[in-house]
Formats: sequence, structure tokens, C-alpha cells
Amino acid sequence: MEKLEELFEFFDKNSDGYISKMELIELVEVLLNEKGLGKSSKILQEFDFNQDNKIDFDEFRAFAREHLN
Repeated sequence: MEKLEELFEFFDKNSDGYISKMELIELVEVLLNEKGLGKSSKILQEFDFNQDNKIDFDEFRAFAREHLN
């Protein structure tokens, strides 16, 4: 869990507690080795459970369970 928090903090560049759309683009490129808005938009749609257009830590944890294991 600690490593997951560190990973979240790494991609949360402005330390606001969320991964924004722009931060998500970098996350997808680095962790999933995919470029472009398409995959990022798809992930945002799938894991932004409260539909605030950003990923909080709980949403990130759900993403990590599915894509990083």
C-alpha cells in the first residue's frame, strides 16, 4: 500500500490529492507504455467513479488493481 501511495504522489505533480487529466496522460504513458488521449480518456471514464474529471487515491487504487498487477 505504501508503494501505491508513493506512485500516486509521483504522478500527482501539483500535490493536490488528485491525478488530473494531464497528469493521467503521463501516468498512462509511463505505466502502460501507451501514448495519446484515447487511453487516458478511457481510463478516466472507467475509474472516475464520482465523475469529477480527476482521479483520487481510491480511484487510483482501483485502476492499479486492474492494470498494474
